[in-house]
Amino acid sequence: MELNVEKHRYEGEGKFKLKHHDTEPKDRMKEEEALPIIAENVRAMAEMQEKLYASSSHALLIVFQAMDAAGKDGTLRRLLSGINPQGCMISNFKKPTPEEISHDFLWRVAKKLPAKGMIGLFNRSHYEEVLVCKVHPEYVVYQGIPGKDTVESLDKDFWEGRYEAIREWEQHLANSGTRILKFFLNVSKDEQKKRLLKRMDRPDKHWKFNLGDIKERAHWPAYMDAYEEAIDETARPHAPWFIIPADDKDYMRAAVTTIVRQEMEKLNLDYPATAPNIAEEIAEGRRMLDAETND
Repeated sequence: MELNVEKHRYEGEGKFKLKHHDTEPKDRMKEEEALPIIAENVRAMAEMQEKLYASSSHALLIVFQAMDAAGKDGTLRRLLSGINPQGCMISNFKKPTPEEISHDFLWRVAKKLPAKGMIGLFNRSHYEEVLVCKVHPEYVVYQGIPGKDTVESLDKDFWEGRYEAIREWEQHLANSGTRILKFFLNVSKDEQKKRLLKRMDRPDKHWKFNLGDIKERAHWPAYMDAYEEAIDETARPHAPWFIIPADDKDYMRAAVTTIVRQEMEKLNLDYPATAPNIAEEIAEGRRMLDAETND
């Protein structure tokens, strides 16, 4: 079964409106329907990852952004379930450290970029600087940016400057061989409430509970506005956004793995060319091994 996932892609054409993207898929998916799709996607991705690693021709950067309890962690686990760990790295971006604040806002994510041949996954990312910081502009004031020492100083030009910096940086990465895929896991406020309550009911999930997640629900409309503007300002063909319905976790995971597989296929990955004299070298290697004596 092949999912139609192109409907979730946004590359910057027209004006992006989040209200045109459902949080629940038109056809909900049962776990028994999703698992075979995910398994086949992961199998294909594992084969392509080996070619990616061997050829070192491209890097793949996968960005996940979402409200709390949207399902980022579970989706990441599914996505990586068949991937060779030495060929990928996951980076989480939380509150900036004093060292990170002393640099420009892209510095800390630039350090975590995947090298060619690698898959990098960002669980939250540089987009926090135009999402949570847009909702809580006081966070930017603490960054010590010259001339930006009050909330009032963070005007429209400031935010447009950050969008421009992100666009130019992602264009540079794409020009250098990094394929960028950005996912917004679009969960509804009602579904988030159900998941947070479930998290509170399960002792084995209490380690995930953060009272701040509940408090942030009061800013839901502001977050939706921030996501809408960030996606609209930064979606490009070389760095598309995929807006995935997240109220159905099974569909979400099947869709995300399908998109990553399809995008990897577009890279036309293959193993690097072998040396012209490889046959002779293999023959010599066999002779050397046959000539070895057991100690």
